[in-house]
Amino acid sequence: MELQRIEDVVKWKQFGELEHFRYSILHIDAAQQRAELLFKLEPHKPIILHRHGSLNKLLVLSGEHHIYEADGTLSEIRSAGTYTVVEASDKPHSECGGDGGAIVLFSIFDNGGKALYELMDESLEVIATLTMNDLVELNSCAN
Repeated sequence: MELQRIEDVVKWKQFGELEHFRYSILHIDAAQQRAELLFKLEPHKPIILHRHGSLNKLLVLSGEHHIYEADGTLSEIRSAGTYTVVEASDKPHSECGGDGGAIVLFSIFDNGGKALYELMDESLEVIATLTMNDLVELNSCAN
């Protein structure tokens, strides 16, 4: 019996026009105001600049998770099995997978209805936000 790979069995979705990643919402706990998502990051193609407006807990399930400063400088490489707690921050960054891409489990905690993520253009201007309500809506559309 051939083992299945997670990247082949998860139903990945594209987030609007954003490139270089796919996502899958696993669960949203309304009482706890927490969402569990998988992100599939393409190899060496950083996603849109963004900053985290809430607590995120991450587990790299496969591959390497590369983190870049806003100026494009590589700041961190997280290998499979790495667990990271990321507090809300005003510091923008981008991220991508290493040579084989990456799959990362995110636990995203609500922050009182404020933006979980702020998406930014190259001049660091906020062009969109994502809230817990947005995730709930995305999840309801998928079901």
